[in-house]
Amino acid sequence: MILTNRLFERQAPSREAKSLYIFCEGAKREYKYFEYFKEIDSRIKVEVNKLKPDDNNSPKGLYDLAINSFRGDKSKFSLQENDEVWIVLDTDPDKSNSREEQINQIKENCQGKENWFVVESNPCFEVWLFFHQNEKVKEFESDDICKSWKQKVNESYDGGFDSRRHPIFIEEAINNAERNYKAGENERPLKGSSEVYLLAKSMFSVIKNKIRAVKNKL
Repeated sequence: MILTNRLFERQAPSREAKSLYIFCEGAKREYKYFEYFKEIDSRIKVEVNKLKPDDNNSPKGLYDLAINSFRGDKSKFSLQENDEVWIVLDTDPDKSNSREEQINQIKENCQGKENWFVVESNPCFEVWLFFHQNEKVKEFESDDICKSWKQKVNESYDGGFDSRRHPIFIEEAINNAERNYKAGENERPLKGSSEVYLLAKSMFSVIKNKIRAVKNKL
């Protein structure tokens, strides 16, 4: 088993290290996935906001959470030069069908901010996880596409996707997701596509030597 606390040696942050602040909607899957990278290398600071059940679990709520984290004298974080803010969203529609409009507005807002980015997975975060061990996109005809993706991810990994070990294949996921990426006329990802590879590239630029060194020993 590839456990981060056994195979990775944490290092003190350098003065040149940038921080990545990641805001995601998932209370479990996304949170655990990104925590993997926070734990293996302190040269890059990854902050994941784990939404509580009573938090505003919507794209706008997540965006507001990010904005408020850097606002005012009592802000939770302080942005430095070259730091990046990433908002991770799913395309799966909500009951009020307001999700698409909110995402479009958030993307427009972030385009006006330096080093603020929005990445989507269509329809769910499991699309990104799927590419850690699969080279080709999967298509489903089920009425519940997200449920089908979650089932396919669990079938693709022995015992299901394990956030304590499978994220080490981030380089493979980047290549697979980028190779299979398709966008619609609105420049948003089509079903079976994920923009999370863009965020992964930023993380990997800092941790790639450590990731590759550990993989070579396995």
